[in-house]
Amino acid sequence: MKIPLTTVGAAAVLVAGLTAVPVAASAAPAQRPAAAPAGRTAAPAAAARGKAIIDTDMGQLNDDAITMFMLRNAIGTDLLGVTVVAGNSWAEEGTAYALRQLEIVGEHRIPVVPGAGEPLNSARLQQLPAEEKLFGNVEYMGAFGHARPPSYLKLAREPYGGYPKRKPSGQVAADFIVEQVKRYPGQVTLFAIGPATNIALAVKTHPEIVPLVKEIIYMGGAIDIPGNTSPAAEFNWWFDPEAAKMALRTPFKRQTIVPNDIAERVFYTKKEYDRIVTGPETPLKKMFRDLHGPRFERNPASSSFVWDALTAAVYLRPEIATKVEERYVDIDDNLGPNYGRAIGYGESRRRSFGDPGNFPAGTQKVRILFDINRDAFWNLYVDLMRR
Repeated sequence: MKIPLTTVGAAAVLVAGLTAVPVAASAAPAQRPAAAPAGRTAAPAAAARGKAIIDTDMGQLNDDAITMFMLRNAIGTDLLGVTVVAGNSWAEEGTAYALRQLEIVGEHRIPVVPGAGEPLNSARLQQLPAEEKLFGNVEYMGAFGHARPPSYLKLAREPYGGYPKRKPSGQVAADFIVEQVKRYPGQVTLFAIGPATNIALAVKTHPEIVPLVKEIIYMGGAIDIPGNTSPAAEFNWWFDPEAAKMALRTPFKRQTIVPNDIAERVFYTKKEYDRIVTGPETPLKKMFRDLHGPRFERNPASSSFVWDALTAAVYLRPEIATKVEERYVDIDDNLGPNYGRAIGYGESRRRSFGDPGNFPAGTQKVRILFDINRDAFWNLYVDLMRR
């Protein structure tokens, strides 16, 4: 099925198969009050940070969902919307998961906006068999590992809690990003926690928004370590290297990367799970019990990475970051064994390019998170999940 083109025509072409019911596109979602509602205690973890958009390949109570709940539950943070991109899940799946999980916690104001249903290289899926023969086995394929559903209401398996009753926005994700950044110039932080396809479409079709974005925070890349999908590449940027390169080479005022270098050194265990689910039940605690509980019952020593949740943490509490480096970062988008590899050029690389002030043409200076205060992170994480 084709979605009618909007002002971002290229973006609309990529959004297919989503049964969307138009909503009032020009209506801004209600801003979350700065004061703590009854029953919710404002804490340093909830310090006002501004407005945010999460661009996500959403799963069911995975790291993307945790990021969404962290920003939604933080007092003083106005989550303007959740835009969906293909990556870990197909856009149809991510749309259903985001809608349903927001419904479960009683959130009906935050719009869920379908976005790019495939990478910028639309032949990527068809090329994968040849890539694997030439360059080796792909460890994790995300959405590429199963068939794309025809609609967010027709998935291979019904979402946790059933299909959503809420409808997705009738906008296209790239249009929504452009609209909100223009509405709130200098106030919106973009969380690129999936492949950067929607971000690339937004900035390439409306470059005038670039100086208006407050910050972009990525979960992506393996800077000084091997990849987790191929030996060279981290999954998000492997899925759509062309989009990641476009986004990273865009001269935003401030870019922050949370790479696998730190994301795969922070472990979620039964200790943190028990802290979250103790006490009176809430809809979110029930989700933890139902979706995470069985794993810890089977294996109390089980652990997993938190990945995207780190982006919300360093946004809400910047002091959680204990090691941040500035580098010029690029993406290898040449088809080969390094396809999707993140390359971070540090200060020692300056003279390699002749001019001591330059790095590879087009690259931008970004901030890269390499370590955090784990106790402070988990205190924030648990606090926000218990609200």
